[in-house]
Amino acid sequence: MLISTVLPMVAILLFLVLINAPIWVALLGATVYLQVFINEMSLNIVFTGLFESLTKNSLLAVPFFVVAGTIIAHSSLGIRLINIFIVALKNVRGGIPISCLVSNAIFGAISGSAPAATATFGKVVHEPLSESNGRKLSLGLITSSGALSTVVPPSITMIIYGIATEQSITELFMCGFFPGLLLVVIIGIYLVVVCKKGSFAGEKTTFKDISQALKKAIIVIFLPVIVLGGIYTGLATPTESGAIAALYAFIASVFILKEVKAKQLVDIFKDSAVITAQIFLLIGVSTVFAQAATIAQFPAFLTEAFSGLSTFQFLLILNLLLLIVGCFFDSGAAILILAPMLLPPALALGIDPMHLGIIFTINLSIGMFTPPFGLNIFVAQSVLKAGMGEISRAVVPFILLYIFALLLITYIPSISLFLPKLLL
Repeated sequence: MLISTVLPMVAILLFLVLINAPIWVALLGATVYLQVFINEMSLNIVFTGLFESLTKNSLLAVPFFVVAGTIIAHSSLGIRLINIFIVALKNVRGGIPISCLVSNAIFGAISGSAPAATATFGKVVHEPLSESNGRKLSLGLITSSGALSTVVPPSITMIIYGIATEQSITELFMCGFFPGLLLVVIIGIYLVVVCKKGSFAGEKTTFKDISQALKKAIIVIFLPVIVLGGIYTGLATPTESGAIAALYAFIASVFILKEVKAKQLVDIFKDSAVITAQIFLLIGVSTVFAQAATIAQFPAFLTEAFSGLSTFQFLLILNLLLLIVGCFFDSGAAILILAPMLLPPALALGIDPMHLGIIFTINLSIGMFTPPFGLNIFVAQSVLKAGMGEISRAVVPFILLYIFALLLITYIPSISLFLPKLLL
């Protein structure tokens, strides 16, 4: 019975995707098929579900973080952030690459947008990084390190997982802190090993250089401290922290630095509205698809199918599945479709839902820079003027590093769960 249900649904999905229909249209087509022809329910249920899926208060965090990231991308805040690390680390082995890496991690703690991070820092660091350590490393690092923005909290991907599985977004943010830090450490060690000693031969960093760069960067360095500090101390919810981030970026760019003009604000809010609408549309359609799949007994079937597996085997299969899915699907769509269906078998095996959320997040962050459809690759093509093949070859070492970190995080749950257990 299940096979006869799944095959037509998959055929509808593939057909709509192959004719270049948007992913939300393909999912909606599959949802209508499930609800009307398999579950024998009214079509009104689909549209009611679409509306109800977008009435959750936690969704308000998404537009705030999107606005914050868009404002930063249109101002010099991102440039000021990376310059402080370039100045401070110029005589350190792998100084510029590590500056790019750390800046992406901090940018992730502000906006949660991988494409915005790739575009922002790619423009600044590609040329000096290519000169000091080669074009291949530059392309690979810039394209891959932008994905840290989906791992380092606050993360839009984690918000979507929390909504899809009805888990605490604040706790998910806490779970993401040490995995994000682990990724930075592992990639940082790799950069120290493969890079030349010192990025600026003959140039010495002086206290005056650092103080001047710090003076310019202090306005942006405070932002992640405020955002994460508010969340981790319980003084602010993720939505409130997003609002603070957006307001802070707005005041800093418009009134303090006076870099963003009224005309630019119109474009910023327009771009933010388009991105938010795309995310919300995907959330709505994916939610009703997950509901239809649940009524059609997909999660129960998966729970039964995985019942004979050990936790180790289940997690291995899950990682392989998510790595493949991440190469072809948007991370939000992948989570909204798969998380509700895979959560029941995971719970049956004793896997913590928060730990599962981090596994989802890291797997799908790898998909952000994995060929053929990694979004960061397309952004890097545009910003760095490089071909798909060149970028795809450059990211291979970083894909392996991310997978190594993923395996550690997958099979050592305490990396993810330590902080919330400590603070909550």
